[in-house]
Amino acid sequence: MSPCLTFGLMGVELTIAHPLIFYSLIMLYYTVLCPLYQIFNNETISKGFDFREQYILGWLGALLSVIAVLIGYFLNNKVSINASKYCYLNYESLWSKGLLLNIIGLFLFMLFTGFDISAINPFINKSLSLNFLTYKGGFRNFFLASQDFLISGNLLMFASSFSTQKKFPITLLSILISTCLFLNSGFRYRILILFTSIIIFLLLKEDKLKPSLAINLGSVAVIVLLFIMTIVGQVRTYGKGLNLENLNLTTNILKNILAQAESSIFITTSGIINIIPNVLPYENFYPFYKALTHPLPAAFFSKASGDYLFKISDAVYGFKGIWQGAAYLNYGEYYLMFGWFGIFIFNFLIGNLFKRLWSWINLHKEEPLALLVYILNVIFVFLIITRGYLPQQVMLYVFILGPPYFFYFTNLKRLVNNN
Repeated sequence: MSPCLTFGLMGVELTIAHPLIFYSLIMLYYTVLCPLYQIFNNETISKGFDFREQYILGWLGALLSVIAVLIGYFLNNKVSINASKYCYLNYESLWSKGLLLNIIGLFLFMLFTGFDISAINPFINKSLSLNFLTYKGGFRNFFLASQDFLISGNLLMFASSFSTQKKFPITLLSILISTCLFLNSGFRYRILILFTSIIIFLLLKEDKLKPSLAINLGSVAVIVLLFIMTIVGQVRTYGKGLNLENLNLTTNILKNILAQAESSIFITTSGIINIIPNVLPYENFYPFYKALTHPLPAAFFSKASGDYLFKISDAVYGFKGIWQGAAYLNYGEYYLMFGWFGIFIFNFLIGNLFKRLWSWINLHKEEPLALLVYILNVIFVFLIITRGYLPQQVMLYVFILGPPYFFYFTNLKRLVNNN
């Protein structure tokens, strides 16, 4: 669907790091491959409800999303972005900044866990937390989210080590510790984001690669990562690490990839479009309000986290209290707010942001930190699409991209004109 439309349009440089290409690959997996596999194999039942007849609604939403993104991207080909300031940080200076992010992120997270060293050992399912060292204040959620600092921190360290050929052992040790922590703490797709960003950086740094070859290599690498994530999903138990006894390589590999828990996101999205506004009313601007209040500490502000998310998920599954674990695609959130118009207008804005991001990096592509900020933004497209809950998106964006943005904007200097 979307890749065919995108690849066929002129004016897009073929690179795996282009936001439109990345967007197309994710939409292809979640809205085409997974649903078709489910239909052909009669696996359209989720939590006891058959959603087969509702798939058409999910596909219409996906098609409208793709069209709106493309219109938003191509409608204005002349995006005005000035390059009067540049960030002159070199790759060597990024290593210490990445290390600082990792130290802060790991320290705050360990305060959250009570310095539980089992949190970085996925093969231990017994808590070793020290209760008297556990932070129990109103900013606990911030300390928990600080583990996302490790994504940008490790990318900065790896980019520096690869470019300067220095400090590789410490960098690899940092990546290993972060990977173990992510395996234990839930949301295994932190691992996908971290390693995909590293892969894209490597592809962009290898100037000798032809764009078409870079796309092929990048696609293969992402598929391999997706397979690894599927295996991890088999052997990992949330909060308890890895149990290799659950590993089963004798089952159909394709089925494991296309019929895993993540693939049900399309089902929930179709269900949302089906019941709004007949069962529940539109939420209108309420998700924006929740996104703004979500970061506020619960101890100081009664914010009822996840209220409309839980309500809509429960409605999709017949108000039977079996919605736990359900997630939906971004256009499900947009439909929840303003119906079909919401899907169009918000995806149109996303397309415009893609264009601005692409124009910005073409002006700043010689800046090491700008390149890494760009890569993280492109990878974040995955979260925008697959984690439709707007407050969660905002929180993740702040903790993943906030630190590198801080380093970038605090080190901007006016461009020196030698003429």
